[in-house]
Amino acid sequence: MKKLQWIRMERRLLLVLLLTLLPWPAVWLGLYRFDNLAVTFALYHGLCLAPAIYWGRKLWRDALRWPSPREWAALALVTAITIPASIAAYHAIGSRLFDANDVLSVVTHRGFRTQLLIPLALYFIPVNATLEELFWRGVVLNELRGMGDAVWTFGAIWTALAFGGWHYLVIRLLLRPGWAELTVLGIMLSGLFFAWIYRRTRSIIVPILWHGLVFDMAIIFVFAAVLRG
Repeated sequence: MKKLQWIRMERRLLLVLLLTLLPWPAVWLGLYRFDNLAVTFALYHGLCLAPAIYWGRKLWRDALRWPSPREWAALALVTAITIPASIAAYHAIGSRLFDANDVLSVVTHRGFRTQLLIPLALYFIPVNATLEELFWRGVVLNELRGMGDAVWTFGAIWTALAFGGWHYLVIRLLLRPGWAELTVLGIMLSGLFFAWIYRRTRSIIVPILWHGLVFDMAIIFVFAAVLRG
């Protein structure tokens, strides 16, 4: 009986780990074969994340706790610092990280137009943050946590590596060599931070808000600065 349970747990663990690798082929197809940002979002969000989020909804439903006033205050403070700091960093060292003309060429070749910036922001900030946190922390991390503390620790590290790793397919198109790899490392560290804040607050909404308002919003503001020249 115990052997059968162990086999089932191994199979479930393998399935979860395979789910974390799906973004690689999905994003590769969208960016490198279809050369289209909308298709990339559809493949990543629609085919990789959404089905797993629905399948594992029991894992994150109980964590839909709204942030406390103290958590809101911390989030607001960090957001107020991060956004202007990101824009200032772009103007100070942006040219070392990437060539603005190359970035615009990459995104326009894949269907982006300047007039789509606001629709992109309205989609990217809430939807990307929500789907990514529900998938990586709400489903994958919770599923691994159910297998024991040792597996949870492994899960926090694995989800951070897998979450940050596939971003290399995007980052390598935008940043100069060296900076691209450092940025991916930073994304991996942010994955560890999201796992830590999720475990600390016991609310999946808190990392969703941090992801969207601090990290993804900063990306949109920097991208807007690139568009303005």
